[in-house]
Amino acid sequence: MRRSFNPWLLVMLIILGIFVFNQFNSGGSSREINFSTFTQLVDSGKVAAVVVERNNGNIEGRLRTETQVEVDGDLQTIRSFGTTAVITDSLLQRLEESVPEVTIRNPPQWIGFAISFLPIILLIGFFWFIFMRAQGGPNQVMQFGQSRAKMYGRENKVQTTFKDVAGHKEAKQELKEVVDFLKNPQKYLRIGAEIPKGVLLVGPPGTGKTLLARAIAGEAGVPFLSVSASEFMEMFVGVGASRVRSLFDEARKSSPAIIFIDELDSIGRRRGAGIGGGHDEREQTLNQILSEMDGFEKDTSVIIIAATNRPDILDPALLRPGRFDRQVTIGLPTQSERQDILKVHVRNKPIAEDVDLRRMAEATPMFSGADLENLTNEAALVAARTGKQVIGWTDFNEALDRITLGLRRGSLVPTENERKILAYHESGHAIAFASQPDLGEIRKVTIMPRGDAGGFMAPLSKEEMFHNLERLKKQLIVAFGGRIAEKRVTGTISSGASNDLKQATDVAKRMVLDLGMGGQEYVAWGSDSGPVFLGGELSRRKDFSEETARELEEQVTALLKEAYQTTQQMIDEHWTAVEAVAEALLKCETLDGRLIQEAIRQANEGVDPHEISEWMVAQVVEQQGSDQSLPDIDSTAAKEEPQRRNESDRPSAPIEPRPAPEGSGS
Repeated sequence: MRRSFNPWLLVMLIILGIFVFNQFNSGGSSREINFSTFTQLVDSGKVAAVVVERNNGNIEGRLRTETQVEVDGDLQTIRSFGTTAVITDSLLQRLEESVPEVTIRNPPQWIGFAISFLPIILLIGFFWFIFMRAQGGPNQVMQFGQSRAKMYGRENKVQTTFKDVAGHKEAKQELKEVVDFLKNPQKYLRIGAEIPKGVLLVGPPGTGKTLLARAIAGEAGVPFLSVSASEFMEMFVGVGASRVRSLFDEARKSSPAIIFIDELDSIGRRRGAGIGGGHDEREQTLNQILSEMDGFEKDTSVIIIAATNRPDILDPALLRPGRFDRQVTIGLPTQSERQDILKVHVRNKPIAEDVDLRRMAEATPMFSGADLENLTNEAALVAARTGKQVIGWTDFNEALDRITLGLRRGSLVPTENERKILAYHESGHAIAFASQPDLGEIRKVTIMPRGDAGGFMAPLSKEEMFHNLERLKKQLIVAFGGRIAEKRVTGTISSGASNDLKQATDVAKRMVLDLGMGGQEYVAWGSDSGPVFLGGELSRRKDFSEETARELEEQVTALLKEAYQTTQQMIDEHWTAVEAVAEALLKCETLDGRLIQEAIRQANEGVDPHEISEWMVAQVVEQQGSDQSLPDIDSTAAKEEPQRRNESDRPSAPIEPRPAPEGSGS
């Protein structure tokens, strides 16, 4: 990176060099003697020249030749010397009579003053230079308390509109009223209506809050001032409040206008709560925002839009009527909205015909708009790595696995016995899931190590608002499917199902403690206390006795035991399908979810498991021949030296908040 030349630094260095040179030059070769010695030298004729400086009475003499002079009893060779005396007319006459050359100087008074204060001036200049560099230059130093908001006006108009925002139909409908007010304010003022002064966009990260704010500005065609709340904060108290005043003054001058404050929670935290007290600068900035919002007149066409993903920590004064009195929730998109968002993000990308956006939307629950954009970009990168001209379904599959689980671990090669355990484990999960059609479909099943997972079964779960008791019990059955299938084929248990057991236990605890599904339908024992920074308790309070705790533990254990026994019966009934899927996984390592359902159908008709396995392998090979981007069979590099894994290193996949790959504990 090339650095720009700073002339101020060069000037300071030159002044400093001159000062140092003068100091050394003035005292390096001269010597101070008393006035009596000086008069003796003058009377003896050993002084060749005298320079008289009238400004402070100093007399400097120089000898043209080296001369040994007795000073205080010692013979010394003196070339130049100086002394101090009161300059009188008689002294000047005496010098003119005895010294061949006498020069009288009258230097300006300011030179001595400047030389005396030069170090202080240089020190001040140095700190001023550092201060300017820290603030980005002299222009920003002079505007230290000014607003740093980026303004988009009529020249650089915001091009984003509501058409660029997929999903969030209810939120867009709510915000269209704000746009209409900015375009036609008299329509509301004539009837006595007051538009909300502040609109607070609330939602998880990446759901499109900032995008919606830009769309409002683009639709209204008014100046748009965008600023992050953290930009108000500085090390100097009072700067944040000054910048708030500057921001609102600028918005009033550009009225009608929109002020957008992102991450409002960084300065809008509740005052006087929690541990550690308050923060003077943040509270002063917040107070200034509150006063500015209340100071607007009714006919001022300035709308303040703010975004946050932590509305629970905001100060109540921000949320009262007259300030941010309208809250618009921007939640995670639903399945249909995810499909629309995917269409927006792939409209400029070459997509193959086999890409099913509806199925991909089903495979991405809990994904935000930013996550879906990242998914499409990652799929494009996967396709580009293999030299493809279009993005296929397998590229989206690979991208989704990378995001949810991590990269493939080609260096982790399980032994044949471990591969067999993995295959039966994932087959048990897949059959337990596919045997309950109301749970949804399966996207894929694989025993290829990826991230922290040795293998996983990725479901396409149905999206429901409420989960009833039967639905949650079926989730427990799926969680136990891998352990039971693994135990039946090996006769023992391993640590591969550790994550499955934790998942099942957490679900059972939530059913009993939070949902009242363990026997006591009228009480929830699992409520948590509030966060510490909101003034909540430091620890979770126990609201029940030891006897009640034992009863709750018994209810949790009963749910898990019932689900375990049901899973054993289900695996026994569909063992033919479990064997067929496991054998196919050992040969192909990855199976499409649609093959699992067909394997169950053929097994119910009495087809031999080896025949079902061969049919599934043929289907994979046929698909592999039509799509060169599919991974090769046995792609775990059997030629490499297998690495034995410790039981403590056996991977387990995460299940929240991404689409939970079932059976990823092996």
